[in-house]
Amino acid sequence: MVFIKVCTLASSSSGNCTLVSQGDTHLLIDAGISLRRITASLKALGLTPGDLTGVLVTHEHSDHIGGIRMLVKYHGTQILAPHIVARGLCGCFQELGGSASCFEAGAEFVLGELAVKSFPTPHDTPESVGYRFTDGKSSLVFVTDIGCITRTVLEAALGADMAVIEANHDVVMLKNGAYPSYLKRRILSERGHLSNDDSGSLACRLAGAGTKRILLAHLSKENNTPRLAFDTVGGALGRQGAVVGGDVELETAPADTMSRVYII
Repeated sequence: MVFIKVCTLASSSSGNCTLVSQGDTHLLIDAGISLRRITASLKALGLTPGDLTGVLVTHEHSDHIGGIRMLVKYHGTQILAPHIVARGLCGCFQELGGSASCFEAGAEFVLGELAVKSFPTPHDTPESVGYRFTDGKSSLVFVTDIGCITRTVLEAALGADMAVIEANHDVVMLKNGAYPSYLKRRILSERGHLSNDDSGSLACRLAGAGTKRILLAHLSKENNTPRLAFDTVGGALGRQGAVVGGDVELETAPADTMSRVYII
């Protein structure tokens, strides 16, 4: 039997890229690291950039799109993004030639062995989306770079077997840190990034609806630590009565290296 496989290649404010596979279908969620790093990571998994079915873009911040130009230039990789994001990418990258495949945020479509549902997310860009994947047997939701948990996000995420969710910052570390005031306000806003506490709230909702594996992603290097994110979200789950390591598996994604491969 063939399963959905997930591996983060990088997950931080410095660069984000995640591989989702099912059989011969291989999709990157974002490509915010160099082509060299993407190629090396794929090689470690027995793949090449030529094996990619496409790249699904969440939004156009540089830590999510930095590798797209070279992927398209050297490998002709298909790029898929919601309309406003696609227009922005075509404006930034001449290599795309206006040919990024676009869809309405909220659209559902099939890519190879995977059915994909996009959904709008609250972030400080003209357009931003998350994705839910299913092969008919199991499901994965991917939602990072959100300032708050909206009803739309919850409706898309609840019931997924595995969830990759943001745990960007610890509020106290951020407020007491060296970031300028305008940047702190941006991160803390409802169109910024999800705190560990809010991530814990989302994790509790997901676990209560049956999610068995949660991967915490997009941790800030300056305003968070993997231990702090894990303890905060794990503590919230524990207070709800969920046993971490029993009822639900909880891990943090590495910032600059590959995660292990998760099989759903």
